[in-house]
Order: sequence, then C-alpha cells, then structure tokens
Amino acid sequence: MKLKNVFGTILAVGVLATSQFAQAHLTYSGRDFGAFSGLTNGVKAITNQTCTGNFGWADAADGVLGDSHKGRAFRFHLDNSTLVTLTVAANPLATGTSLGDLTPAFSIYSGLAAIAPFAVGWTNLPVSPDHDFSPSSVAWRTWWVQQNIDTNATTEAPTDGSWNALGEWKIGGDGDLPGDFSQLTTFTYKGSASSTTSGGSVTGSFALAAGDYTIMIGGNDIANKTAGTAASARGIYATLAITPTPTLSIAQKVFVAWPSGTATNWTLQATPSLSPATWANVTNAPVTVDGKPGVVLDSGANQQFFRFNYVP
Repeated sequence: MKLKNVFGTILAVGVLATSQFAQAHLTYSGRDFGAFSGLTNGVKAITNQTCTGNFGWADAADGVLGDSHKGRAFRFHLDNSTLVTLTVAANPLATGTSLGDLTPAFSIYSGLAAIAPFAVGWTNLPVSPDHDFSPSSVAWRTWWVQQNIDTNATTEAPTDGSWNALGEWKIGGDGDLPGDFSQLTTFTYKGSASSTTSGGSVTGSFALAAGDYTIMIGGNDIANKTAGTAASARGIYATLAITPTPTLSIAQKVFVAWPSGTATNWTLQATPSLSPATWANVTNAPVTVDGKPGVVLDSGANQQFFRFNYVP
C-alpha cells in the first residue's frame, strides 16, 4: 500500500515536470558515429555539437544522479569486439555561439535510449523519447534515492536527473509505466575519462564487445553550476577511433633436438612408417632453443619416425 502511495505522488510530479522539459529529451540527432565491423581500423569525428554548461558530467559523477540534459548523448555500433578510443576536446568553433572553455569528460555505456518509432505506451500520455522528468524516470529516481540516500524518501530529491556518470542508470519516456523498471532504458557503465583543464581534451581507450553504445559528454567543472555561464553552450570536438583487437595465433610445434656439439656428419632423417622404412633427410633449417640445436616441425603433419644417419 505504501508503494502505491509513493507512485501516486510521483505521477503527479512527473506530469507537471513533463510540460516544463518537453524539449529536453535524450536523443542522438546528428551525433551518430555509425557502425563499425571492428575488424578494420576506422575513425569518425563529430565537430558541430555542444553541451549546456560546463558542469554536467561532474554533477552526475558526485554520487547523486545528475541532469542528462546538461550532457550530450552520442551513439555507435560494433559488429565485433574491438578497441575503441575516444578523444573529446573543447571546440569554440562548434557553432557560432559556443564557448571554448569546456572541461571535457565522458562516460561510455552499453545500450541505447528509445528511438522512434516508439513502442506502444502504457499510460494515458503520448509516447515520447526518454527524458529525466517523465513519470517513469521520476519513479525510478525516487527508488534510487530510497536505495542510496534515504529509505523513507517519497520524491526524487535531491537528484537533478537520471544520469550516473560512474555507474548504471535508467531512464524512460512518457509512455512507460511508472514503477515497472523493465520498461525503462538501461545504460550499463563501461568506463569514463575526464580532464580538469578548461579548454582541454581527454582521451580514453576501452575494449568493448559487439553491440550498441551510448556516449555521454559533459563538463567537469562543478563550480560552473552556479556561475553566470551555467546555461551557455560549450563546443565539443569528438573523435572515435577503432583499432582491431590483436589476435594470437598459437600453432602446435614439435622440437626435435640433439646434443650440442654433435658433429655435422650426422644428418636428421624421417620416415612415415617403419614397415617399410623410407628414410629421407629433414630439410628444415636447424635452430637453437634453450641452448640445444634442433629443428622445429609442425605437429599437424602425419606420423613421423626420426633417426640420425651418419655420413662419413
């Protein structure tokens, strides 16, 4: 009964908030790095995007959920496991009004936000992209507060949104049923990197499996949250590079050795059978392994018998 009362309060708050933040949805328009096989080198740069303020990532990394609208979501897809390197830099030329003082930071997650066409909704609200202030997101944020801050919480305070820069988080749209977290988008944390330099850059490399991924980019200057430029756009220059994962080739080999100092009159011979024996000289060039001379042979070859034949 208590749980139902909590969700009833959440629904009322969520509907009110939706009208205030209708335009602040988690989307990827113009921010898709594309699909990569992971088997060949690849690189893609996106240079015309911005994030609001210079504090979004820091605010989402302080142990209390942050506002995803203060970061910017990018996406990419991998067909195979590979090494992904992301570089994010401040970019005053991203737009005509963007500032160049971004203190860049980013997090990478497996999973994608809801993408149109959206699934059939479960509420009386129109379906929508995911956003922090949907009734379903507010319900999850309240649950998160109960699990991590205050077991008696009945609202989403003190969270500013759903974004967790250093861990897993969930977010939903207006059509998702509050309290049914299986309907929400889940972002599974894979790693992050951050700079402390205003106008700087940051690079991180991650070994990732095949799948769809979301990158959240934002500022790492928490002091900017209360500054006069907290609502100003910061330019982003983001470059995604793909390097195939090195593969090891392990071949089974046989090392046929003889005592060091053996006279060169001795010749190594082999035969596939002893009845009858058809001895032939082994032509592999001798090598030395652990101080012993011998020849390396492929163990995948047919059965062989070996002998030394003395040639005066």
